[in-house]
Amino acid sequence: MIDADQVESWVEGSYEYGMTDEQIKNFVVNSHVTDSRKLRQVLVEVERRNHERKKVELDKRRKQVRINQLEAKLEVLEDEFERELLELDIEEYRMDLMKFTVSLNQHKRELETFIEWINKNFGSMEELIDAAEYDEEEERKYWIARLGKQAALDIYASGRIGIGNLDSIAMLREEDQYASLNVALQYSGLLSAGISKIQGEIKPQLDKMMMDGSAPRIPTFDGIEDSLNLKLFEKLTGYNNEQKSLQSTDQS
Repeated sequence: MIDADQVESWVEGSYEYGMTDEQIKNFVVNSHVTDSRKLRQVLVEVERRNHERKKVELDKRRKQVRINQLEAKLEVLEDEFERELLELDIEEYRMDLMKFTVSLNQHKRELETFIEWINKNFGSMEELIDAAEYDEEEERKYWIARLGKQAALDIYASGRIGIGNLDSIAMLREEDQYASLNVALQYSGLLSAGISKIQGEIKPQLDKMMMDGSAPRIPTFDGIEDSLNLKLFEKLTGYNNEQKSLQSTDQS
């Protein structure tokens, strides 16, 4: 049995609560639909984390100086209660130092993920600086594509473009409105076709479940990471999504 103190000590002093590489790549960088805006987001994230990292480093140094001051004072202090209060302060500051170290490791690891993305996409600082320059045409394409994507999700989910996205598209120039709506219809149509194809693949398995006379059962996501199958679906059908994905990869 794992001791509670061991878990608490590890979480307090070693475990990092920062964003994972997959989280950064998929939901920070790829939250944008054009390469130019992805780069802009990456640079914003680098600047923010670098600033926070430097602040934490300064806070850590300040705290160590304060500990040194208190320890020096403790050596000459005679009052028993004052000494105890100082010892408690020192203990608290050492806890803070441990937390600062964890935060620095977190910032370092997240920064490494963003720098890795930069190095994957750019070969030199000159190329990076050139790509980061504001480009009116790239910004125009970004808003056409972004509003088109948002409108496409509206169309797929409800069959029509929501008032908010439609109002935003209406603010664009006429030719850009057309381009954004065109993107929306392309994406929603392809998304619908793709989902329909997946549904067609698994429908025979679901039909068998409907006819087997078993009691109703509700699926959960327990163990989804094992094979990317819902366990109830896998149990009832023997269908293995992981194998299907591998086959598709081999064929592509």
